[in-house]
Amino acid sequence: MKDGGDTENRRSERHEVKVAGAWRQRNNYSRDVWIKDISESGCRFHDRFSVLEVDKDIFVRIGKIGPIPAKVRWREGHIVGASFENTLHPGVLDHIVKFMSEKGDDE
Repeated sequence: MKDGGDTENRRSERHEVKVAGAWRQRNNYSRDVWIKDISESGCRFHDRFSVLEVDKDIFVRIGKIGPIPAKVRWREGHIVGASFENTLHPGVLDHIVKFMSEKGDDE
């Protein structure tokens, strides 16, 4: 169920992207995902067979950037919202948005 994914709870501006990534649990179980949007404080990703639960601690990889410690904040079907343990540096966020996104391609 969606929990905190609304715009009122966001701490920073989200940028629509399409970047290949992955999430991994501490037990090393991992899945490849598509990062759909990103901000300094978190991201939203598409996980076709998601088994993640709200409040689960994970590591997120965005392209070759990461692992980034994060926590699952909400899940609605195949879409998951996660907040980063530490905010991304603005330069890293800018690089992801400008140079790593495959925005416009079909999944």
